[in-house]
Amino acid sequence: MSHATIEKIKNFFGFEKHSSYVNNYFENSNIRSSLYVSSVVIILELFMILSIFIRQINPETSRSISWFVSHLLCYILLLYSALLLFIHSIRYLKKINKSQRTGQIARLIFAVIAISFGVYISFLDYKKGEQFINLMTMTLFVFCFITWRPAFTIIFLSTSYLVFYIMCNFVSPATYATKVNLTIVLISILMSAINTYHQKINEAKKSEELEHAHNILFKLSISDEITGIANMHYFRSQALLKMEEKETDISKLIFLFLDIENFKNFNEKYNYWEGNNFLKSFAEKIEEVFYDSISAHFSNDNFVILTNDSEVQERLEVLRNFIINSETDIRMGLKVGAYKPKNREILPVIACDYARYACYSIKKHYDKNFCEYNDQMLNDFHKKQYIINNIDNALRNKYIKVYYQPVINSNTGKICGSEALARWDDPELGFLSPADFIRTLEEYHQIHKLDMYILDKVCEDIIEAQKKDSKVIPVSINFSRVDFDYINLLDEIEKRLTANNIQKEWIHIEITESALCENDGKLQTEIRRLRDSGYALWLDDFGAGYSSLNSLKEYDFDVMKIDMRFLTNFEGNVKARQILKNVVNLANELGMKTLSEGVETEEAKNFLIEIGCKHLQGFLFGKPMPKEEFTAKIKSGEFEVE
Repeated sequence: MSHATIEKIKNFFGFEKHSSYVNNYFENSNIRSSLYVSSVVIILELFMILSIFIRQINPETSRSISWFVSHLLCYILLLYSALLLFIHSIRYLKKINKSQRTGQIARLIFAVIAISFGVYISFLDYKKGEQFINLMTMTLFVFCFITWRPAFTIIFLSTSYLVFYIMCNFVSPATYATKVNLTIVLISILMSAINTYHQKINEAKKSEELEHAHNILFKLSISDEITGIANMHYFRSQALLKMEEKETDISKLIFLFLDIENFKNFNEKYNYWEGNNFLKSFAEKIEEVFYDSISAHFSNDNFVILTNDSEVQERLEVLRNFIINSETDIRMGLKVGAYKPKNREILPVIACDYARYACYSIKKHYDKNFCEYNDQMLNDFHKKQYIINNIDNALRNKYIKVYYQPVINSNTGKICGSEALARWDDPELGFLSPADFIRTLEEYHQIHKLDMYILDKVCEDIIEAQKKDSKVIPVSINFSRVDFDYINLLDEIEKRLTANNIQKEWIHIEITESALCENDGKLQTEIRRLRDSGYALWLDDFGAGYSSLNSLKEYDFDVMKIDMRFLTNFEGNVKARQILKNVVNLANELGMKTLSEGVETEEAKNFLIEIGCKHLQGFLFGKPMPKEEFTAKIKSGEFEVE
């Protein structure tokens, strides 16, 4: 006999091993069935006890004392077993007693007493020439409502009917009809009981599969795919519940925002697979250290924690050491921002943003690893939120205007171009610093809206100048690194210039040095496309300290704009002069023209002309101004155009 056949036979008789889920499913089902069966039996037996008392009182229906006592004892015994089963079922459902073994014993006691009761009463009925209805009823109660393994059902039920048959046949030989009826009833109840068992098995297995699928879906809904810990949706819901609990002391709670420094370089060197493994290990470490807290993966290399404010620094130091001592030659660190909620009304999503804001405020402070959100940050944060929420309205209502600052040819002293700069004059907040809204728009990936708006306004001003037969002055426009990720910059520029019949020579494209990365293939490709399409490319803010000289070998630019900080405290600063001279020489050797920003004194101007800097820009020649003022100064002769 094959192994498969043996397994099928074992499964049919109920000898297969079940999972704990299936066993619990069976137990719960049997408990509910036991409750119904025992309730019915209790009612029936109480009725029968009352009935025989009434019959015994009535002289016409009274029976012998022995009959009365024997029947009363039978009813009481069955009633007692049903009460035992009923009480256990109630206690189990109320989770007072969850012992499955106790339930099995209670059902077995009830089954033995009920079947014995059925055999005995039916035997008495048989002697009087009546049918074995009581035995049929008891076997239906025991084997069709309560589920047993088929092997037990076959043995117990067959034995019961066999004992009944022997007892009846001993008193009076059974007729052929009695034998047939008894056999049919036995087979019918057996089939029903076995069928019930296998149906219950299938139901239990299907329920287990559904439960397993539900658990997977639930875990996916609350956990992060990369790290395996909670995701932000689950974090926010749990944090909200924690803050709403009356016993929670809000003053002792603190939100933490964690940022792994230099993780991008780890990914680039070891690939994203290893990067994800590291994040998973770090997430597990967070849950180990902050075992009594709520933690989640925020995004990329960022995590959030809601915890008690005691021993926070000690715990964070453990996480910091975990990162520093990781087996890698990439030097990584941990920056942490914190926010303490002042009341229960603060939403976790806002609290996380506050902590995140505090963390990012120290990103470039190498001597600071921890920062708690304060009132000044609160004001800055609200300003950021205002900027993000109102940028579209500001552009639509033209609160943002284009200012032009002249660029001077150092050889002629005449204007050879201008730079378009954004100025936001808000009706509520007043004049907003470009440093505020430009950085904010970049951070929240909205800068492309502003840059395209400036390009549109510059195109409008050039068209207006053409209509008035005025000389068109080339304009340089700043574009952000973020623009290359969210729009097709070349296509957007081409579309506008073609639609307005504007020459490419009139638009110069400025890209800040801080936007450049050595290994950014996409950015290199897009900048090459711009250059191949005939646009002049300017490298803005060179020397601001954000990137290395290696960027110069990866990208081709027409003009290098030297950062104005080189001219800070210029007078008498020998080092600044020497650096500027070498920078200009370097640019010349690389085939780039130079433009120095921040020229404010005659001394600085003369020095820059002396070392060969081709273009100059600064307050000495003119501050950024509206188009009308810029045009008026040209017409009056104050600005002379090449």
